[in-house]
Amino acid sequence: MRDGIDHQALLGRRDRLFSPDPRLGWVFRDRWWFLRPFPEAPPQRRQLPDYLARRVTDTERDARHRLRRTLPASLGVAAILALFAACTASGGGAGTPVPAGALLLALIAAAPGTALTLIAVQRRNGARQAYELAHRQTVGGYEEAARQWQARKQAHEAAERARLDGLPEWGAVPRPSRRLDVFGGTLWSWEALLTTYGTSTLAAQPLLVLDLSRELVSGELVSLAQHAWKGVDVQLLPGRQESATLLVDLPPRDLVDAIVESMHGGTPETARAERSMDDRILTTVCGALNGDITFGRIAAALRALMGEPDTSDALTRDERRRIASELFTVEYRRQAHANLSRIESYLHPLENLGTAPREDRSAGYLTVVALDSRARNVRSELLTDLIVQWVTHRIAATSDSTPAVVVAGADELARRHLERLSDACERRGVPLTFLFRRLRETSAELIGGGAVAFMRLGNNEDATRAADFIGREYRFVLSQITKSVGGNESHTSSDTSGHSDSETYSTSRTTGTSTNWGTSRSSGVTYSGGEMFGLFPDRSTNRQSGSNRGGSRSTSDTTGTSTSTSRNWSATYSYAEGTNWSDTDSTQRVYEYVIEPVTLQHLPDHALLLVESAPGGGRVLTPVECDPAIVTLDRVSLDPLPDPPAPQQAISSGVPATTPGWTAAPPAAPVPREPLPLQPGPPPGHQSGPRHGPPPLFGGKS
Repeated sequence: MRDGIDHQALLGRRDRLFSPDPRLGWVFRDRWWFLRPFPEAPPQRRQLPDYLARRVTDTERDARHRLRRTLPASLGVAAILALFAACTASGGGAGTPVPAGALLLALIAAAPGTALTLIAVQRRNGARQAYELAHRQTVGGYEEAARQWQARKQAHEAAERARLDGLPEWGAVPRPSRRLDVFGGTLWSWEALLTTYGTSTLAAQPLLVLDLSRELVSGELVSLAQHAWKGVDVQLLPGRQESATLLVDLPPRDLVDAIVESMHGGTPETARAERSMDDRILTTVCGALNGDITFGRIAAALRALMGEPDTSDALTRDERRRIASELFTVEYRRQAHANLSRIESYLHPLENLGTAPREDRSAGYLTVVALDSRARNVRSELLTDLIVQWVTHRIAATSDSTPAVVVAGADELARRHLERLSDACERRGVPLTFLFRRLRETSAELIGGGAVAFMRLGNNEDATRAADFIGREYRFVLSQITKSVGGNESHTSSDTSGHSDSETYSTSRTTGTSTNWGTSRSSGVTYSGGEMFGLFPDRSTNRQSGSNRGGSRSTSDTTGTSTSTSRNWSATYSYAEGTNWSDTDSTQRVYEYVIEPVTLQHLPDHALLLVESAPGGGRVLTPVECDPAIVTLDRVSLDPLPDPPAPQQAISSGVPATTPGWTAAPPAAPVPREPLPLQPGPPPGHQSGPRHGPPPLFGGKS
């Protein structure tokens, strides 16, 4: 383990590609779509009774009235009576007592107002205390209910997260049962599709891949199959055509048909007489070879018929003599000389096909017949047609279980050959997949014979045809990982050659002059002396002065010359190929597209749009992500995802599901509503006006 990543575990997940049920890729569905929200509504704070607030307001107003009016009036009357009593006592003399009756009358006058005020204040305080007590009880009960509700909500959310973590987000997209035509895509797209589809097919049945791309897009599939399986047979043409087993298992009659069809199948306007004459010549020649039939012996026999010199030892002397003198008359050979020359030139590049000693090896469970990158000549064109003819005859001749067939790079094949191969596969239930780089006129004529899939179509005309076929009203969604990986994939090739020659000559001269002059002057006076107590001082004077003057002059003259010469030749070749396979999960799915030509021109490398005919008419569009690295992620199912429940069931249902998986519990029956009143007006519970807040508690206007 390095950098916190268990690479062995990732390699183990990669082996999951070899699981049954052939698939084209995966489709992403966000598991959080199935989140059931907490069904309980949050607790509402209970409103205090209105009479408590009204009581506080009333007692506050009464106490304020008593304090401001009643109490001051009572105390004022008492003060006046007390003052009157004091004045009466002072008018009677110094020893005259204050009348007790007057004081008693003053107390009696002050007592009612004071008592009423105290009662009002006590009632106000009691009302405040009752309100505060009710408020504390209400708030405390609400907070306790809120805590309990929050605890239940967190437990529900934790249970939902645990349930959703067990649900897969990636589901396999099975391969259509009939023929599949894939249009568009890059070489990297084909490589990913072949890896994803081929590995899952090998878990169920043998696979035959015709890699006509000339860039070995089946290389990754071969590497994985060799790592996990035995019986991988790779035939690379024309580089290793000596060891190829192509056409070696065909009987003479089928071999002649394959050669003739590969010569004339792509030109339907060819005269039937020419094809018939070529068929007769090849049939007669193959019959004269006594069962030992190879391309080299057929070519040598044709040269013997034309009287051309031949130094090869493919034929014996007796065979050469018999073929040259007994097969055809001189007149027939003269009339058929053009046919003989054409057939011989066609077979000449293939004379060494299958001439190497055969190894003791069984038929490969994965058989790959590929054209290498050097196969861009006439030999590769001849091989391409022969390969397709070989596959067609092999499928048509056998009655046993045949392998699934994939043809990568079917653009170069003639329509007639494609139709014959398709008919042979469909008749015998063989899954057939065509990969076309372009949606041209020839390939467009085949569209609709089975399921159709589209990858990136760079050409605007091809993208327009595809958008018209799908229908521009469709929408589809891709996951973030396909968008990101497609953006982070880099394939760089550079070839640099450089030459530089430079010569530099420079001259510099520096002249400098500096002058420095200075003058200094100094003077001073000193007094000293004195006797006892300084009364009669002894004076002395000292004067001094000085002068200094100097100067300097400097002159410099420097001349320099510098010469440099440099030459550089460089040649650089660089090739870089990188693909970012991410093992991190992502749940974001924000890339929604509308079917338009520009959308099909900018699809990510690993995106594939599968178009199938619906049983009741119309088309079904499925966005498929064929990146094989998806199998290393978490929550990836090797089976198709089940149908999701209705949105209202997955969202509004508050009852947990009784069975695990995707099934959601049925929603509870809604509570029946009361009938609307006959009188006009808002229905019950509807607020038609603004809602006022509670009255002020401690002061303010009532």
